Amino acid sequence: MLLHQVFPGLQSPAARSIISAADYFFDLTGPASVLNAELSLLRANALLAQIQKIDPNYRVRSRGMTNPETAAGWKTYLAGLRMDRAAALYGARGETGPLQVETLRFLQERVDAAYAEGLKRLKAGKIDTRLSDRVGLGNFIDLTVRKELREFYNIYGIQLTKASPVRVVPREYWTKGEERTFSIPDSRVGRVAFDMTLHQKTLGTPQIRNFFGSDFQPDVIIIVRPTQLGRGSTYAITRPRS
Repeated sequence: MLLHQVFPGLQSPAARSIISAADYFFDLTGPASVLNAELSLLRANALLAQIQKIDPNYRVRSRGMTNPETAAGWKTYLAGLRMDRAAALYGARGETGPLQVETLRFLQERVDAAYAEGLKRLKAGKIDTRLSDRVGLGNFIDLTVRKELREFYNIYGIQLTKASPVRVVPREYWTKGEERTFSIPDSRVGRVAFDMTLHQKTLGTPQIRNFFGSDFQPDVIIIVRPTQLGRGSTYAITRPRS
């Protein structure tokens, strides 16, 4: 799966500037929610065959899920295999497309979890709210998920160097003007930037304009918001046409 499958119409010449993610990607209404063990096994075997074709020396990582017995177990196992495939394609061929999708899957899951935990902490008075409750909650989500994303990449051997096309909280510089300025997305994978937020953002948002104006020149910016905020909370913003 690539991003244009997650965000239908992304490659269309007539694509709108904001494109919502397909519901099935987050298993809201799609077939992944009703997979049985037999279908899950078929999918797992297909993923294993694809990975071993890319990397003949591949061995399944031990996650305690090599023989799942529950729907949740199968979901975790299949997610691990999808990420193994994405990491193998990136490591062997430098392909970032599948890794962009798996990064989005991970971020959405962890943003949802951090939002739920953050609300509990907010209610208990365990979040810094000197600026506002919303800012405090947003900061908690950012710090929590950024740390988890670094650990996630480390598990799969994804290097996060300054020269790498995959980075977490990178400084993306703008050197076209007289002054050298920079903007900081939460993460980037290839020509895609990811921004975790509680707010609605558009091409008119200064931060988004700065991302697109940087030397990094992303093709698309993915806005990742908690699914608890409602349908269409996560969406893609496409580069403005010149």
